[in-house]
Amino acid sequence: MAGADRVEGCLFGNGERTGNVDLVTVALNLYTQGVNPELDFSDIDGVRKVVEECNQIAVHPRHPYVGDLVHTAFSGSHQDAIRKGFAQQKADGLWEVPYLPIDPADIGRSYEAVIRVNSQSGKGGIAYLLEQEYGISLPRRMQIEFSQVVQRETDRLGLEMTAQQIHALLHSEYLQANTPYALVSHRLQEENGHSAVEVEVSSKGQGETNLSWRGKGNGALEALVAGLPVPVEIMDYNEHAIGAGTNAKAAAYIELRVNGERAVHGVGIDENITTASFKALFSALNRSLSEQQAKAA
Repeated sequence: MAGADRVEGCLFGNGERTGNVDLVTVALNLYTQGVNPELDFSDIDGVRKVVEECNQIAVHPRHPYVGDLVHTAFSGSHQDAIRKGFAQQKADGLWEVPYLPIDPADIGRSYEAVIRVNSQSGKGGIAYLLEQEYGISLPRRMQIEFSQVVQRETDRLGLEMTAQQIHALLHSEYLQANTPYALVSHRLQEENGHSAVEVEVSSKGQGETNLSWRGKGNGALEALVAGLPVPVEIMDYNEHAIGAGTNAKAAAYIELRVNGERAVHGVGIDENITTASFKALFSALNRSLSEQQAKAA
């Protein structure tokens, strides 16, 4: 672009002597500036593999464009910017994603390795992986809470966490929070313009026993809260569908205070949206009560 008529070099800079220019980097630098180098880089990893085998010299993980980590972001602020860039990227528009000078797909790379989670990662990367891999869209305040759960786990393990491991942690922390109360069944009906709810729960306080609670209110959740044996204040509620068609499920997220203590979140997933919302409430209720019990011990 500065006027050179000819550039001599070698692949990945591995030539006879030091100082040989990397032709791949030069060509892709031109590509990012809108100049077609007229070279096919659609399988850059295949090219790298052949060169490594022939030269017996490994390409550095952070080598421009072709290194294993070149499209990878661990930092929370970088991940958040990339996530927002992906969300605003238009299918037929110019590539304008922060920290990614080139679309990984243009050189045969997937987006899976773009965001990786370790102890320095923030809420943005975690939320992106859950949304892309599992269709789970956490509300913003829950992203903050769950990122702290993930950070504790990465600190404990001293390793990265995959999307599958993060999803499993979400299940164990929220969807399997069924102590001291586990929802067994519920019945909802309308009475004089109000919702009336009767729920059967399994209590694991003093041995396992089944309890029945009843409540009325303007809507199913308000009716359920009215029937609970402890004071509960709902701070926020969100829901969305996971998937489409007959196989779709409902995801519900709730933020609440129990006994006036700090707000906690709960998650519920079910084919029925009302059941999902009830599961989310019990998830948050149990997490709060367990936290209060641990604090009092």
